[in-house]
Amino acid sequence: MADLDSTTLTQRLTLISVASLASNGETPAHAGEIARTCSRHADGVDADVVGSVSEAATTRALNELEAEDLVRMATDGSDSPVGKGRPEYEPGLDTSTLVTALEDDDRLDELLDRL
Repeated sequence: MADLDSTTLTQRLTLISVASLASNGETPAHAGEIARTCSRHADGVDADVVGSVSEAATTRALNELEAEDLVRMATDGSDSPVGKGRPEYEPGLDTSTLVTALEDDDRLDELLDRL
């Protein structure tokens, strides 16, 4: 199981958003699409959270999560990222592993139930 104990709420919301997009066949996705999904999901978080997550916060979370292999930057088979200036991301974990790793975080119950 993935060790997500040290991840922030924004990182967890980002992971759930990437997994949600993947389950709908919408990955790889760029940070803007993931940020919009995070904002839609923010209402489902049982915590005092601002109603949206900025694209900058999402991009920062994606970079940190990629460094931990929790999301992957999609490539087109060459050495450069897809979209060159707008990298696209896909899950680094399967959905069941993500749900199991985050199931102790009661703030996310509603979102995890949707995956």
